Parts: sequence; structure tokens; C-alpha cells
Amino acid sequence: MKARLAIAIGLGAALLAVPAALGSNSTSFPDSIGEDAQAPDITSVDVSNDDTGNITFKINISNRPTFTSDMEFLIFMDTDANSATGDPNSFGADYIIVLDPGSVALGQWSSGSNGFLVAASQTTLTYAYDATGATIHINANELGNTRTMLFGAIVESGIVTDAQGNPDDTNAHFDAAPDPGHGFFTYNVVVKVTLKQTAFTTTPAKAGHTFSASLGANDATTGLPVGSGTVTCKGVVGKVRLRATHSLSHGIATCNWKLPKTAKAKLFHGTITIASQGATLTKNFSARVR
Repeated sequence: MKARLAIAIGLGAALLAVPAALGSNSTSFPDSIGEDAQAPDITSVDVSNDDTGNITFKINISNRPTFTSDMEFLIFMDTDANSATGDPNSFGADYIIVLDPGSVALGQWSSGSNGFLVAASQTTLTYAYDATGATIHINANELGNTRTMLFGAIVESGIVTDAQGNPDDTNAHFDAAPDPGHGFFTYNVVVKVTLKQTAFTTTPAKAGHTFSASLGANDATTGLPVGSGTVTCKGVVGKVRLRATHSLSHGIATCNWKLPKTAKAKLFHGTITIASQGATLTKNFSARVR
């Protein structure tokens, strides 16, 4: 794996990180054909994902019906859409998938080691090969919960093994998708988000004072706090609807109402709603004003 990743880093420099058109839940990225008659010829890369973030890459090859021992597939992935992070020699790639005959592995960039190391989590990574090319599966959770991913694919043939058992690609031929100098593809991982309540607190409800309620929420799929979204606050005392201010920080939505002095002994009815990535979480509550 380590030696293969060394080859991968060198090949990564053949790509240029300029985003192509945005992908969607299922997108086919075409590649030019016939660049090198001796190399495996990528015709397109098809990418899709399901509602839970299981991503499928299909690298279509027109001239390699069999996955021979001299071949290797590489997928470079900038999973935070930030070329300033990750491998500087692979234009910010945070992860790399290396597929050899009989094995597939996920590498994660380590700035401290200045290289890709075997990722600690890759239980969802699988592959298959048929006469039309390679199919690779992995869940977005093992790619840093990515939602926007820039990527490039390389397939190589002609790799030999030296006397020490290390791979040697001196005389190898490769094809890249997209073509060198033509940018990375960009794919949006579209998942069905469900919000889960993690906390709910209120301050004392005192007439003439500010009353606050806070609702905590996580993305149920990733377990991470909601990072962005909209907050809606509703508060009523008797028949009077109160204005509110609100905030959202680190997965905690907070609503603030100024209770009128005349609200003493009355019942306050409140609602907090968090909306994020097409999902909503609503909390209804009430409090007796003192």
C-alpha cells in the first residue's frame, strides 16, 4: 500500500484542480478517448449515491475487459473542496482510493507524515470489476462526511515488480479523467438528512425579563451538530404574539423573547424550529410566567 501510494502521489501531479460543472445525485462525467493506445482508456466516470451517503464510482474502460496484474486504479478526492488542505502534490486531495487486482484501500493525507497513510476507517470500501471497468463503493462518512467532493481518476497499466517486491511504473502507460490540465470533476453528495434532538433548555420565565429557550440538534446520519440552517421562533402569551431574536451555533438554536410585565401568572406557549439541508426539527413547549 505504501509503495503504491508513492506512485499515486506522483501521478496526482498530472491533474489540475479546476472544478468542472457541478454533479448531482447521479452524474456521468465523460472523458476523451484514444489518448494513448497502450493505456487503459477511460470513457467516462459515473458517480451516484443513495439517501444514506453510499457513493458508487464506476470507471468505464473500453479496452480492458480483464483486470490484469499490471493495472492500478486511483481516485484522488478533495473532500473538503479546499485545495489549500490535503496533499499539495495532488492539489489538495484529502483521500485516495488505490485499487489493485484483488485489493482496494483508502489512504488519508497526513501532513505530519507528508504522505497518504492507510485510513483508520474503510469498512464500507468494496469493489468489483467486469468487462466494462471498475465499480467502487464507499460511504461518505469515511470521507470526512463529505457533501461536496472534487475528484480525479487515473488508471494505469504496465506496472512491474522489482527484485525487492516494489512496484515500478517507469514504463507504464496511464489515462486520467478529466484529462491533464482540464480540471477536477465536482460531485455533490445528496443525502436524506434527519435531525435529532440532543438537548432542550429554558431560562426562568419572569415577567418583564428576557426568556430564552435552546434546542440542540444533530444530523442523525453523521452524528455531527447542525452547522448551518434557519431558526424560526414563535412565542405567545395569552393572545399576544411576541417578537423574538434567535441564533444558531454549534448545533444549538436559541430563541429570546422579552416578556411583558403584564404576563405575570400567564402561560407562555413557544415553538422552536430548526431547518437544515431539507430537514426540520420542531420543539413545542410552554412555561408559566412568574
